[in-house]
Amino acid sequence: MYIIEKLIKTYLKLTKKENIIPIAADEETVELEDILTCNHNFMPIDSTGEILACSKCGYIVSKKRLEK
Repeated sequence: MYIIEKLIKTYLKLTKKENIIPIAADEETVELEDILTCNHNFMPIDSTGEILACSKCGYIVSKKRLEK
């Protein structure tokens, strides 16, 4: 009897799963502030050196864009 009750409870728990929508607006503003206020130190990601990323905040740029 205990096993049957457990199976029913887990089945109901899985079927009544609510979709939680995360609020991404707050996270994006924090990320933008980090990019704007960071003192960037760009290092190459790949062996060609065409794509660079900041070692502090992770901001990714191409070598051509950095030269501008």
